[in-house]
Amino acid sequence: MVRKSSQPEIECKRSTHRVAYFDAGLPADLAERLWHEPQSLVALGEPLRANKARHTVLLSWQSQQFVLKHYNEHTWRHALKQCVSPSRAWSTWSTTHRLVAAGVATPRPVACVENRWGVLRRDSFLMYPYVEGQTLRKCLLAEKRQHPTNAEHLWRQLSDLWRRLGQLRVSLADTNAGNFIIGPNGQLWVIDLDKARFHRVALVAAMQRNRGWQQLLRSVKKV
Repeated sequence: MVRKSSQPEIECKRSTHRVAYFDAGLPADLAERLWHEPQSLVALGEPLRANKARHTVLLSWQSQQFVLKHYNEHTWRHALKQCVSPSRAWSTWSTTHRLVAAGVATPRPVACVENRWGVLRRDSFLMYPYVEGQTLRKCLLAEKRQHPTNAEHLWRQLSDLWRRLGQLRVSLADTNAGNFIIGPNGQLWVIDLDKARFHRVALVAAMQRNRGWQQLLRSVKKV
């Protein structure tokens, strides 16, 4: 589950009402569209998940596919909180980049956009490459019936991932089996790292990580 990863070149743009970070390898026209009208790209995408706080779409651009998330501060309490804490897009951007640099297999974000009114952060956007494959839930269902050895290999990858998270003092907020993807080559990827956290105290990290593991087991039992 651990692999080497080079650091990407990141470009930053700022205005009185918007701050954005882009991977330098992002197509120039896509970066411009994200900078000027990110909401229009959400409208172009194929809906994947939506609620009051977050709208997620699959965006096709030229020959590439991306997941684009729009985080909406749907109450004034949530909006005011962003005056003293990072936006959800920025938190996920920075956490995920740290995990990728540490060798965890998760798609590296390529864009982060924050809309602002002065110190008040409004909504924000996060984009990362789409990972081809099947969810862990679907793979376990198929492998349990046909290829038990492959199912064991998936569990070993999960165990390796959890050990690595322990070394990094990281906990994942949502560990249902649908948030893990098995790529065409059998590689396990973890996606949807909203609210993933690095902890200063190892005991707190272990407690939160164990809670996530129990949630994953309950999710797998439903397969």
